[in-house]
Amino acid sequence: MRRLGGASVIRRVDRYELLEQVGTGGMAVVYRGRDTALDREVAVKLLHPHLAARPESRARFSREARAVARLHHPNIVEIYDYSGEAAVESFLVTEFVGGRTLRAFVEEERLEIPEVGALLARALADALAHAHGAGVIHRDLKPENVLVLEEDGRRALKLVDFGIARIVTADDRMTMTGALVGSPNHMAPEIIEGKEADARSDLFSLGTILYWLTTGQMPFAAPNPTATLRRVIEGDYRDPRLVSPRIGEEIAEVIGRALQLDPDRRTPTAAALRADLDAALRERGIDDPEAELAEFLAGPAAYQVQIARRLVERGLVRADAAFSAGETARAMKILDGVLALDPGDSRVAMRLARITARARWKRRVRLAVATAGAAAALVALGWLGSVRRPAAAGTATATAAAITDPHPDPHPDATSNVRGPDPRPFPDSGALSTPRLTTTAGSLRPVARSPKPEAKPPSPPAVALVSVRVRPYAQRALLDGAEVARGEQHVTFKLAPGAPHRVQVEHACCYPFVREFDASEPIPQPLELKVPLRARPARLRVEADPATRVFVDGRFLGTAGESQRAPLEVILPSTGESPYEATAQLSLERRGLTPVRATLKLRAGAEVTFAAAQAEVQPAAAPAEAPAAQSGPPASPPPAPSAHSLADASGAAASPSSSSGAPPPRPPNLGPAPDLAREPAELAGAASTVPP
Repeated sequence: MRRLGGASVIRRVDRYELLEQVGTGGMAVVYRGRDTALDREVAVKLLHPHLAARPESRARFSREARAVARLHHPNIVEIYDYSGEAAVESFLVTEFVGGRTLRAFVEEERLEIPEVGALLARALADALAHAHGAGVIHRDLKPENVLVLEEDGRRALKLVDFGIARIVTADDRMTMTGALVGSPNHMAPEIIEGKEADARSDLFSLGTILYWLTTGQMPFAAPNPTATLRRVIEGDYRDPRLVSPRIGEEIAEVIGRALQLDPDRRTPTAAALRADLDAALRERGIDDPEAELAEFLAGPAAYQVQIARRLVERGLVRADAAFSAGETARAMKILDGVLALDPGDSRVAMRLARITARARWKRRVRLAVATAGAAAALVALGWLGSVRRPAAAGTATATAAAITDPHPDPHPDATSNVRGPDPRPFPDSGALSTPRLTTTAGSLRPVARSPKPEAKPPSPPAVALVSVRVRPYAQRALLDGAEVARGEQHVTFKLAPGAPHRVQVEHACCYPFVREFDASEPIPQPLELKVPLRARPARLRVEADPATRVFVDGRFLGTAGESQRAPLEVILPSTGESPYEATAQLSLERRGLTPVRATLKLRAGAEVTFAAAQAEVQPAAAPAEAPAAQSGPPASPPPAPSAHSLADASGAAASPSSSSGAPPPRPPNLGPAPDLAREPAELAGAASTVPP
């Protein structure tokens, strides 16, 4: 190597000198270089040779380079040049960004304020809005493809590698250089399922970055890429507010809309996502996001200290406004966020005491009102009893007509003991009892009678509670089509009276459980349902000669060729410890070859790929020529093949792949799965022998 301007020149590509390698990936190697014609520092991205050698890859690369070159945005790296389709080596030349990747920047600066993460994501949303408006999709958005410019006093975010993933076909994504094109933590579920990416796929990826920036964790993190991809297509992530109590509802809602599995339910455009972030930041008192981001990039540590103080003050003002408006629950949530920022703030304790006192006062007022209402009801009942009560048989009603005889007997019987009118005044309407006169043998006297309580009006029907215990657990629980729970094993549904309801529990491994309730159906309380979800069949692909016959536990399922076109369905046996996992014996047979046998671990709804090594399939020994027919007893059958005569399957690869994304629609028939035995009659029972 020779020296040029103090830097070693590795080699030259066209007019560009490659000075040092600064990065590498599954598609290209990046060099810091120098444009010898314009004498300026550039970044040169060289495609890997196996990609550059394909004409279709070079053509796609050229189309994407021309499209991205039209983009001019402060947060997008500018493209200067590209190789063209006829070049021997495919390369892309861009401005050189001195600084760190967003991942390195965040790990070193340690973001502690969710609003700062929202500022960074807002800048990326602005860049995506510009690119999508020009018809350019990124397709591989991740923190490693965001650079933080830090040179000559300038600080800015720069989005790189726009559209470069487009040059790879779907079949190449898992094979080239042993790497996956795109990060599993940030890939949209539709891309994992092999569908074409669109602008909404970028928004899902940006949602994962926003989650990471605000919580410090990846939403779909798992021990390995396969498990991560499974969590993505199942939408399995924790509520960001549970990960970081500093995250407010507004930012959490932005994340939730961006991470919707269904692209149609996702935030529709990058401009809409940017507007959502602007509204969330404005609620926190951040009215100029671009100026705030520039201030943060200029001094991350100092900015986070001062923005925390501002957010505390803003939170107290918002809590006071919510309290004054009677929104006590909202005020409590805001104060929780303030305490997460500053646990020792005494002003929060004062406000909480005031909220508690107000709640206590409201309870006392409600109790007093209820007591007064009960007293008034009792008075009304007493008055109604005095007016409306009918006379009973053998009883004289206490009225003036009944007590004062218009023609009194001038000689009353001395033995009669009849009392005249009570000299006391008639009890007023406030009395709780009314007198009545009862006759006995020779007597007539008033007797006090307690009021008879009137029947209470029927209370409105209560909400019915339906408790569902799910096995294994509910990835999604829906009531009337609306999601009410996620990732729960015990779900309680609240059914409003007077309307039909549909309860549904879903898990990707199983068929959905559905229970419908009619509007007039009485629901016993409490109603608890134990629901073991019915397992879906496992799916098996076999990488072997297409004519190879596939047997699982002695049942013929199809050929390897058929499994490569569409996975073979394997019903999990119900005799295992778990109805959702099982082991099965696989046998691969082909005429004239020794069978390949192996043990598979199957999971409900998951796909398993078994690769049969060619070295393990050996020609079977030619059968000896049959002797001539002779009399006497038939010869004994040949001995069964010994264990060492079967191909050892330990070297074959059986690996579960990602299951489908959203649970498939409920099949029309949820009865027993159909029998998959489709072997021809001559192969019945031939799982352990080689046909002649």
